[in-house]
Amino acid sequence: MNEANLADKKKSKKFFMILLIIFLILLFVSAAYFMNKRELVKNQQIVVLENPMKGIVQRSVNNDEPSNIEKIIEQGIKEFNENYISYILLSLGVNNLHSFPGFGNPIVELALDNEVWSSEIINGGLITIKALNENKDLRFVLSKEEAVKALLSQNIEQFMKDSVVSGRTRIEMIAVKPELLAKGYLDLYNALNS
Repeated sequence: MNEANLADKKKSKKFFMILLIIFLILLFVSAAYFMNKRELVKNQQIVVLENPMKGIVQRSVNNDEPSNIEKIIEQGIKEFNENYISYILLSLGVNNLHSFPGFGNPIVELALDNEVWSSEIINGGLITIKALNENKDLRFVLSKEEAVKALLSQNIEQFMKDSVVSGRTRIEMIAVKPELLAKGYLDLYNALNS
């Protein structure tokens, strides 16, 4: 009986030591993560973006002719560039997406009419180019007209939500769900689909 109790005590002690080691490792990893995150927040710069449609709207208002929303939309489509994409995506909160070890940086693709634009989120910043990216996580499919109307709306996030619900914009999940979850896409996807 004594030997059995002694063996049980040794097993219990070994088990608690393993738990203690696991706990200390988790504590260390958590502390390192939060210290690193705090450092990133400390080094962030505030960037104020201007709606890329502002100049077109101002030119329209400054003309002697009455403003015509259709002409403004048409001009916005003609002048469409990466700033339109970046402004819409940042308005939707993609700067809250983050990289995750083993998966890389978040990449969002927008298919607009006959053009494909890719935006990569790096440390909360956005790099947008007119190109296909094989490593995309999520794809938005919409027309340039819909994008321009989003920029002209009072609330881009609400406009895009209504656009998704009505079917004028589609969201396609390309990456596997664990990757999307790890990079923070769940909140974005749920906000636009609810």
